[in-house]
Amino acid sequence: MTYISAPLPDLSLLWGQDARETTPFHDRFTPVFEQIRRQALHAELNRELPFEQIRLLKESGFTALRVPVAHGGLGASLEDLFSLITALATADSNVAQALRAHFGFVEHLLSEPAGAYRAKWLDRLGAGQTAGAAAAEGPASKRDLFSTTLSRTDGQWVINGSKFFTTGSLYADWLTVTGTTEDGQTVKTLAARNDPGLEIVDDWDGIGQRLTASGTAHFRNVHTEEDDLRYGNTAFPYSQAFFQLYHLATVAGIARAAATDVADAVRRRKRTFSHGNADLPAEDPQILEVVGHVFSGAYIAGAAVERAARAIQAVADSPAPELDLTVARAELEVWQVQDRILPLVLEATTALFDALSGGATLRVAGLDRHWRNVRTLGNHNPRVYRTRVVGDYAVNGTLPPLQWRVGIA
Repeated sequence: MTYISAPLPDLSLLWGQDARETTPFHDRFTPVFEQIRRQALHAELNRELPFEQIRLLKESGFTALRVPVAHGGLGASLEDLFSLITALATADSNVAQALRAHFGFVEHLLSEPAGAYRAKWLDRLGAGQTAGAAAAEGPASKRDLFSTTLSRTDGQWVINGSKFFTTGSLYADWLTVTGTTEDGQTVKTLAARNDPGLEIVDDWDGIGQRLTASGTAHFRNVHTEEDDLRYGNTAFPYSQAFFQLYHLATVAGIARAAATDVADAVRRRKRTFSHGNADLPAEDPQILEVVGHVFSGAYIAGAAVERAARAIQAVADSPAPELDLTVARAELEVWQVQDRILPLVLEATTALFDALSGGATLRVAGLDRHWRNVRTLGNHNPRVYRTRVVGDYAVNGTLPPLQWRVGIA
């Protein structure tokens, strides 16, 4: 494509005024996000894993966002977190998703009773250490039993087995591992990324989110501390809503990135068609309508995430007697957002090509990554089941089910 130079408008006017975006947190991290954004397309095209970007976020204090101030963190709210995840995903959705398990581990710790375990890990995370995922297993895994085992060898607990979807694991200091003990109990624990028995393979070959390190991890007698073992379902009460809304905040960020890219491309493009409506695409009303359509999708996605974040915040703030109903309310809100955001943003990331020419399909333009990334995120925790839960509650008053599991029955 051939471009002309033009100034960039303040696109924040089109996102709507999220109150969270006026906090000192956004002022603090916006320059870091901008630095990450400038590297995003090059990293995608050249498959450069974002070690440097994660380092910047750790050093800036971003990874300690939700860690209490007493443990070295910033003590931000959940609403702050989701607002900032949308902003980070606008810069680079790979980097945002790579930290999903880390922020989930922080929430787990915040729901733990006060004690040595909670204090030790919050101190570590407050100092900038991060955690990656090691829960899901491959396509042959069983639904109710993890093939990864934890057992005692020579008086020490060790982990053996393999995990898949180990998002963020290559960039983390620790992996949050879920497995099964010899007597069949489900147990969660932590493993050091630098343990000599831990091998992480960057073999994630999904169509999108290619730099998230969501591939395989092999555990061969990897050591873990007995004090770190947590038996049974130790998920924090709002874990399902939290992890899904994290995906949706990332999708909302992708929508903003796609809208920004198409506006920039139309603004700078000089070539046009003889059967168009103007001598420049930037003056063609049909092209401007397409751009407006993409921005509208981004606006709705961001607004929906912001609204659902309030529901999850209410769970975190809820007294115990009201907890079950507050959790159900948050999940039903998030599931409704999930149902509508995904097709909306998928359509918008397809429609943006209608504002451009064949040159927009060149790999070097990188515009295809927005659709691929949304499609990939949308396939985690399929929305058809979540939408059915909403309908079942609307018709029958059935509350959402407890913790979900995936695998062969």
